[in-house]
Amino acid sequence: METEKTRKCTKSQAELAEQASSYMLERLDKKITINEISEKMHVSQTQLKNSFRNYYGESVYKYIRSRKMQMAADQLAEGQFSVMEIAGMFGYENCSKFAAAFRGEYGVSPSSYRKQHRVRSFPTQLPKTAQEQHLA
Repeated sequence: METEKTRKCTKSQAELAEQASSYMLERLDKKITINEISEKMHVSQTQLKNSFRNYYGESVYKYIRSRKMQMAADQLAEGQFSVMEIAGMFGYENCSKFAAAFRGEYGVSPSSYRKQHRVRSFPTQLPKTAQEQHLA
C-alpha cells in the first residue's frame, strides 16, 4: 500500500532517511550535525536533507528536536530528574536553551509541563475508613 511518505521519495531515499533516523535516535544525548550524519551515511548533506524531508516531511533538525522533546516530556512527567539533568540527558549544556526548545515544541516551560503532567504515584498509606477515624 502506498502512503503519502512513500509517494514523495524513492526506495533509496526512504532507506537513507530511516537509517539516518536510527543513527540519530541512538544519539539523542549528543548534539548531532547534518555533516556528521551525512559522513556516517556516506552521502552528501544535500542528499541527506532532501531524502529526509521527502520521507518524514520535516527537516533533520526539526525531527531531532521533536524526538528529544518527546522523550524529555516523558522524563518531566515521571519527575525522577531535575529539569537541568533532563536537559543534559538530551545534549543541552544550557538549561535556558533546553527550556526555549521545549517551549517551542509544547508551548509551556518544562517546569509548567511537569506540574501539569506529573505521573501520580499511589499513596504509601491508604486513607482511613470512617470507622477507623472514629476509633482513633
